[in-house]
Amino acid sequence: MGYTSGNAAFAYDMQPEAVRWEGNLSPEVRAPEQAPRPRLDVLTGAGREADQTVSPAFMSVIKTFCALALIFCVVGAARVTIASMTSASLNANAALSNEIEQAATASTDLEVRRSVFGSTTRIRDFALMRGMVDSSADSVTIDVSTPGDAAAAAPAQTAMPGAAN
Repeated sequence: MGYTSGNAAFAYDMQPEAVRWEGNLSPEVRAPEQAPRPRLDVLTGAGREADQTVSPAFMSVIKTFCALALIFCVVGAARVTIASMTSASLNANAALSNEIEQAATASTDLEVRRSVFGSTTRIRDFALMRGMVDSSADSVTIDVSTPGDAAAAAPAQTAMPGAAN
């Protein structure tokens, strides 16, 4: 894009070229027209001593915005707090449920062991294996013919293994 004048600032202010046709001749270019510049007025003022207060309407808008931002933050923090407390409660409930299931399983196992270990036939068989007397017999015979031998044998049986006599 070329300009007919050498001054670029002058060229920016030009209006678009208007073309006139006269018969079969080439178009004739008119001189560019300048748009009137807006008037620049200088206003005198108080300078640094001027009243630099902010309008009350602007301050009320700023205060309202700050209050709404604060409310938004408080509601968000409350929401996060409630969500974290809810998840902590759910985790505690899940842990308690697991403990209850484990306790129920342990209780069932203990009931089975009690019924097995408390069985009279098992106790009788265990006692017979250890050389104990059968309790189903009608009578038990105790030999007390020599009390001195029993008294001499008693201290030897009550002594602890590994203890010095």
